[in-house]
Amino acid sequence: MKRFLLMAGLFLGLAFTLNAAEMASPNGVIKVNFELNNGVPTYSVTFRGKMMIKPSRLGYELSGAENLLDGFTLLGQETARQDETWKPVWGENSEIRNHYTELLVKLVQPSTDRYMNIRFRVYNEGVGLRYEFPQKGKLNHFVVKDERTEFAMTGDHIAWWIPGDYDTQEYEYTRSKLSEIRSLLTKAVTDNLSQTTFSTTGVQTSLMLKTADGIYMNLHEAALVNYPAMHLNLDDKQMVFTSC
Repeated sequence: MKRFLLMAGLFLGLAFTLNAAEMASPNGVIKVNFELNNGVPTYSVTFRGKMMIKPSRLGYELSGAENLLDGFTLLGQETARQDETWKPVWGENSEIRNHYTELLVKLVQPSTDRYMNIRFRVYNEGVGLRYEFPQKGKLNHFVVKDERTEFAMTGDHIAWWIPGDYDTQEYEYTRSKLSEIRSLLTKAVTDNLSQTTFSTTGVQTSLMLKTADGIYMNLHEAALVNYPAMHLNLDDKQMVFTSC
């Protein structure tokens, strides 16, 4: 069974242009492409040459009328490679290999003197990304209104999902096409003493997906340090998930 996981030195298939960069996994199977499209940071992901995540926007909406969504200029890029083994305290494996290539993209929003970095790590099994905010310029303190990381799907995939709820995960999983989530969500919200659903197309992570050609893809989060858990809201006309 083919699997693909999406998580935010010597490089195989690394390429740069003025406003774009591409990074491949150590075995070259997975590739991430970053691009500034008219000042908007975007990324896409391919697996064995097949598009898995179409060009998707990155950034934040801040409190008030401010945002970190567009108007960016690329300051530079840094690359790295890691291959180490560590021993977990518990779990199925006695050792875990941490093997990835890394691309750090440095951005500035000149109109506001705000800086934002995006760090991609590309493993043989999947991709992770995260945002970093250098302590310089005029972004030393801010209030996040909404994270706007997108995951643009390539089709109407099969999904295993539970309703997006800020208070509980006590739901049974529903298997359906992405386009069917809206019509099925009300029935999927079973009685519970504590419930706060947020959208008719909102689902929780981790979200398992299966493409028409049998590739499994999982959307999830990691390293939740002083940061809220991620839910996903689907635009079922565009087949685009946005984190929320």
